[in-house]
Amino acid sequence: MKKYARYGPPDRYPSPPAAGMCLSVFALVKRNKKLLVGVPVQHNRWQSEWVPQFQSYSKEELAEVYSKTRLPSAYLLEGEHPKDSLSRVMRDQLGMERYSASSPRVVSYTSPSDWYPGNSHWDLAFLYEVKTSEAPKKLPWWQDLSFLGKAELRRRDFGWNQDMMKDLGYV
Repeated sequence: MKKYARYGPPDRYPSPPAAGMCLSVFALVKRNKKLLVGVPVQHNRWQSEWVPQFQSYSKEELAEVYSKTRLPSAYLLEGEHPKDSLSRVMRDQLGMERYSASSPRVVSYTSPSDWYPGNSHWDLAFLYEVKTSEAPKKLPWWQDLSFLGKAELRRRDFGWNQDMMKDLGYV
């Protein structure tokens, strides 16, 4: 039986995917052929503002997440336009106010769930190419935030975003 991607109250809509789905925005901040990436530190803003599912992670899972390189990103708030989510990432996560952004590239991934065997998780991501003259600031939720070239990016571990980074041609 086909299941269409239309979710809502169960009296009129099907349930969301059994292993969940995520709607995310990613900022591909570029300067001189380099991409801005960071390694986060455990800070309450990750769990309260950008990636709230971290609240349900075990200590081991959190340690792994906070050891991986990531793009500046966040989940969309329900009903939020992806461009508004990008503004939150740029302003709140990076401290950058002056930038220009492309129209989004939308990518979709499904992957078998580790938490719910036999089910797949679905990710729908809005990727914005961003240009800014602002330098990254030293912020308490990043242990490292810097512009890296392709050779440096290839040596990084992007965790669950590794496939997306590969598809984008960065690693």
